Amino acid sequence: MSTASPARAGGPSAATVAAVCVAEILGLAGYSTVPALLPQFIEAWSLTYTQAGWLAGIVSAGYMVAVVPLVSLTDRQPARLIYLASSVLSALSCFGVALCDSLLPALGFRAVAGVALAGMYMPGLQALTDGVEGTMRARIAGWYSSSFTIGASLSFLLGRIGTLWGWRSAFVLAGILSTAGVVIAWAALPRTDPAAVAKEPRPVFDIRPVLGNRDALVLIFGYAAAIWGSVGLRQWIVVFLAFCAADQAGAPAQAWIMLAVGALISFLGVPAGLLGNELSIRYGLRNVATLVFLLSAVASGLFGFTAMLPYIAVIWLAIVIGFAVQGNFANLTSGVLAVAAPRHRGATIGLYSCVGFGGGFLGTLLFGVTLDQFGGTSQLAAWTLSFGTC
Repeated sequence: MSTASPARAGGPSAATVAAVCVAEILGLAGYSTVPALLPQFIEAWSLTYTQAGWLAGIVSAGYMVAVVPLVSLTDRQPARLIYLASSVLSALSCFGVALCDSLLPALGFRAVAGVALAGMYMPGLQALTDGVEGTMRARIAGWYSSSFTIGASLSFLLGRIGTLWGWRSAFVLAGILSTAGVVIAWAALPRTDPAAVAKEPRPVFDIRPVLGNRDALVLIFGYAAAIWGSVGLRQWIVVFLAFCAADQAGAPAQAWIMLAVGALISFLGVPAGLLGNELSIRYGLRNVATLVFLLSAVASGLFGFTAMLPYIAVIWLAIVIGFAVQGNFANLTSGVLAVAAPRHRGATIGLYSCVGFGGGFLGTLLFGVTLDQFGGTSQLAAWTLSFGTC
């Protein structure tokens, strides 16, 4: 008898959930390392800012391309198997970047990291909550989703290794941590009988019903806009703070401060999302989402002008605005789950993730293109217009 069998009757134990969340955090060790070390890559490989935008955003592109087929594959293969294979791929991508000497192969390995993320995030949640319903499923999903944000934030701090011993060291360590995540996930993820998946064949992934659901489409493209609007602060903040520090005599240009700000902005996605979701429950999704979008448009659109303020003011404003622009993440997700037709919920979530991360990729790339077109990172006008694209 499988040791996992009794656990499925009452759901996974708290220890199992905690172990899988730890595995997820470790598996994300390389996720934010490129944005954290983007100034080093620009200098080491003489990148244009458009090329830097490709490097920072290609993970989202890889995720966008792979999430639909990989999520649909869980209808025919055990989600645990897909998660483990993808987490191995994630670790290999970190070691691959560490061996790169130019942009093109690094783009390839970072795209692979995006594909791996697509096979880890939702399939991991499915493997953990298979057969679990109601309040327990919601709580497990909450912890698992929060662990994603924690992992992305800690990955930003891993950039500190890169500032001390070079960016290759950061990716080697990320690969080692991701490998540890594979081992933990292999031991902790509940096992599913492959025959059980085959006994209940589900419909082939089909997005046509989703395209006919107007409410779902509004929320899908709203999610893409929300991610697009946050990329300036989530992907380019370290480069921007370096510009501000260099432009002001006496400003503390310590790399750890910039990395800590980037990590904190990423981490603030958790409380910002929870608050936005609670406000939407109380006052209505349409009202709250519209207000957050308007505040985000004004705050992030004008953020480039903060370079004229004292450096400490730039840091605090980055944190405050970083909180605001992430306020529409959880409420839009809850909304799309509510309006999705039950039998097409998987297709709806797959398209939601695909289009959303597509917005992250295009936003990051356009930010870099705008920097290039208007004089580069040494020009205040280039920064104001780049943040304006958000």
